[in-house]
Amino acid sequence: MLTTRNGECKSAESRGSILLRNITRKDAKMTSMDELRMKLELPPVSQIVVVVRDVDRVVEHYSSIFGLGPFTVYEFAPEKHWFMEEPSYAKFLMAKAMLGDIELCFMQPLEGESIHKEFLGTHGEGIFNLVLNVPNYDEMFDKFVKAGFKPLARAESYVETYKGYLKACYFDTRSIGGILIEIRWGSWLMES
Repeated sequence: MLTTRNGECKSAESRGSILLRNITRKDAKMTSMDELRMKLELPPVSQIVVVVRDVDRVVEHYSSIFGLGPFTVYEFAPEKHWFMEEPSYAKFLMAKAMLGDIELCFMQPLEGESIHKEFLGTHGEGIFNLVLNVPNYDEMFDKFVKAGFKPLARAESYVETYKGYLKACYFDTRSIGGILIEIRWGSWLMES
């Protein structure tokens, strides 16, 4: 016999069925997560984005104290930008450096309305999103939408710094961990 927290007595047989039910639920949940991951065919994370108030100050701090860099620093105002699926204008100051195989990006909203500016206002500085470089943007966008993820912001633009074209979308994946996922296609990324 087993005594439960509320003092009830349970037989070993009923205890086994409780354990089996818990294992079955856990396996079902794992199966649905595995199915979602397989359905999305996700590439590895290629970039970590941290939203900051002052890119220059942050770059100086992390370069001088921790030896990170060199950083590529540039302003970026996408030719086409959508915030909450409405056309909008946004301008950013960005600083990027490699950390092994992953790029670190400090991103400062400068002008306009963006999810970055909204995040900074409500949460302060911090890790904002993970980036997945994708070979087929439209196909991956459709997969994320069909999987139930809501697009929060999108951008399409020529990026002078990289001499190439960009398509990107931030999806709302904040329910666990508070971090967005961005899918990104860049013509310069396809060349390597």
